[in-house]
Amino acid sequence: MSYQGVLGRIRQDSKQKIMAAWSLYGKGYIDRAEFMRLSEGVLGMAGASAAAAADMAVAVELTHMNGTLAASKGVTAERKRKTYLDSLATVLDGDGDVIMKLERLSLNAPLEAAQTAYSDAIAVSDASGWVRQLDPDPCQLCRWWWREGRVWPISHPMPTHSGCECVAMPVKTDYTPRPAVY
Repeated sequence: MSYQGVLGRIRQDSKQKIMAAWSLYGKGYIDRAEFMRLSEGVLGMAGASAAAAADMAVAVELTHMNGTLAASKGVTAERKRKTYLDSLATVLDGDGDVIMKLERLSLNAPLEAAQTAYSDAIAVSDASGWVRQLDPDPCQLCRWWWREGRVWPISHPMPTHSGCECVAMPVKTDYTPRPAVY
């Protein structure tokens, strides 16, 4: 299974678990504090799993790039976890469709953790740059950011937006861009 496939499963599992906890809260089986603890744990585990998948995906890309086995870099999603309780409180205390907001949070939190870990792993790799690898259905903004396969310096962070599944593919300086497949 591809990295994006694994990440998709992690995201869907996160959504399913958060919505199950929300159902328990809505039925009165757990209180708000317990919902928050359960949900933070789900988001933390999903973020850690997504970060590990990203770290391994970078190792695979580096192995292909160099022709020798590359080890994972050991990056984590710890700095993302600190915001989960704040995000959950914002959703619960805000106006609007709580279910839609919880679904979005449960899908985007692991994605953001993966993006951070992926970028962190590339930053400590032996790559000289990166190119934007578009997700299977890229939006107009991502196609613009792709810039016809431009090679970006390793120090330049890849821009993303909420729900973006694009990844930064590590490359060497002699890289020739591949045409985009839409």
